[in-house]
Amino acid sequence: MHTLTDLAIQDDSIRKQVLSNLVEFRQDILDDLTHNTRRAYLSDFEQYLAFCQTSSLPSMSDDWRVTKDSIKAYFLILMGSALKNASIKRKLSSIKYFIGIAELPDPFKHSKLLRDFIKNKLKKKPAAQEQAEPITADILVALNKTFDPGSLLDIRNKLLVNLAFDTLFRASNLTNIEVSHVDRQSNSVFALYSKTDQEGEGVYGYISPRTISMLDDWLKASKITDGLLFRALSPKHTVQRNGMGYQAIYKTFMTFGDVGRLGNNIHYSCHSTRVGATVSMTEKNVPLIQIIQAGNWKSEKMAIRYGKRSSVAKGGMVDII
Repeated sequence: MHTLTDLAIQDDSIRKQVLSNLVEFRQDILDDLTHNTRRAYLSDFEQYLAFCQTSSLPSMSDDWRVTKDSIKAYFLILMGSALKNASIKRKLSSIKYFIGIAELPDPFKHSKLLRDFIKNKLKKKPAAQEQAEPITADILVALNKTFDPGSLLDIRNKLLVNLAFDTLFRASNLTNIEVSHVDRQSNSVFALYSKTDQEGEGVYGYISPRTISMLDDWLKASKITDGLLFRALSPKHTVQRNGMGYQAIYKTFMTFGDVGRLGNNIHYSCHSTRVGATVSMTEKNVPLIQIIQAGNWKSEKMAIRYGKRSSVAKGGMVDII
């Protein structure tokens, strides 16, 4: 965590108490939080601290009005990003959480002006994120034909997109998969991290025999025997020890829509296989409960939303026009 050198606290005793509270939090509470909660709190607060340090603003103060100005400035940066409303609210909640840990005056409680400012701004920002362009089963078949079996990069990327399609895993799941997480007998793969897994137990996904074959091709070509499955490659395509991070996976998905590959110049993202697999299952009339299970959703909301593109073609007007 960034050091809290930007605390705007004049009273030395209060400053020492804040730092003591944060040390106590790290020693007594942090490790008992679920994996996902811990990850979210720390990541969100790190981003806020980094913003404050870069902007020469105090991150927290014993004067809630000072903290309010910093939070307001940070909020406007978040509003200008591509983040969804829910993500922005979560980041603000993380800041509020650490203000509580520090036992400093909370501007969210003291200032109705701040609460209303945030609420009204969020109302003007579209709540729904633009849905990713889907990589459906048909598109995946066409995409697979474009990969060069002699290219280590293409062998890896082919496995990546097919495993992502089979499992409906998010990029955060894919980054942590290890060779030992694949169970060939049950055709399953385990991911340590899941966005909706509040207990931090991980999540399982289906991996098809076709993708198992691609996995064998990658392991043979890369000479990977254990550890992380998806590895970074050097400019000369030498396999590295470190795995692919989120940005590397995101950039890889973007290349799938390049003119030279499918000729459609469509902007695919890490969510394209998750949406595409849902659309494909909807087109095949897979029961909704099975789609929900495949995507590891808590409810039918997202499964229905992702499948809407297919459902439109099954509406009543199809029989009229």
